[in-house]
Amino acid sequence: MFCSQCGTSHPDDSQFCRKCGQAFAVVKSTGGAAAAAAPARTKTPVSRAYKVGRSLRTGMHFLPMLLALALVGAWYFMRFAVGSQGTSRAIAAVVHTPVTLKDEVENLPAASWKGVALNLPYTGAVSVTLNVVQGNPVDVFLTSTDQLEAMKKEDWNNVTVYTDFSATKTRTYRREARLGQGSYYLVMRDTSLGILSASASDISVKAQLNP
Repeated sequence: MFCSQCGTSHPDDSQFCRKCGQAFAVVKSTGGAAAAAAPARTKTPVSRAYKVGRSLRTGMHFLPMLLALALVGAWYFMRFAVGSQGTSRAIAAVVHTPVTLKDEVENLPAASWKGVALNLPYTGAVSVTLNVVQGNPVDVFLTSTDQLEAMKKEDWNNVTVYTDFSATKTRTYRREARLGQGSYYLVMRDTSLGILSASASDISVKAQLNP
């Protein structure tokens, strides 16, 4: 470069003229390798993990509502598909609530028998109450459904029974014992001939299943 006062030549990095003492203006470079080496300043984004966590917490607030809606929908569907009694049985099978297996009055002609079906949705304690409202005393026993053929033949000596539920010539009957999940028959037999006794009997039968 050259001095603006006297025109003397100087190296580019000179600060004063060696002849007249004129001060040179120093220009700082803003480019080159130094500028290229400067790290870029970027805006730090919001943490993705925080966003995901916030989304999960928001979703958890709606989870109980979604579950409740699903249960209500399933309940209405089952009532439509299998009826209210079937729905109650299905719910009882899942949560093991008490179930009324039977609550009816059965008519039993003299010298005959009748099997009342008891379907247990889960293993539990079965209580049976039987009262002869009017008519003859009866024999009572409980058996499994695979004994039906023997009962149809009235081959009573070869019918396998649950002795906890057996009684003979009774008008008032109360029994309770634990039974496994499955289907059973509560059998009532009137062995009278109906000549010196009633021609038929009305029998109140109540059966309850408890966990």
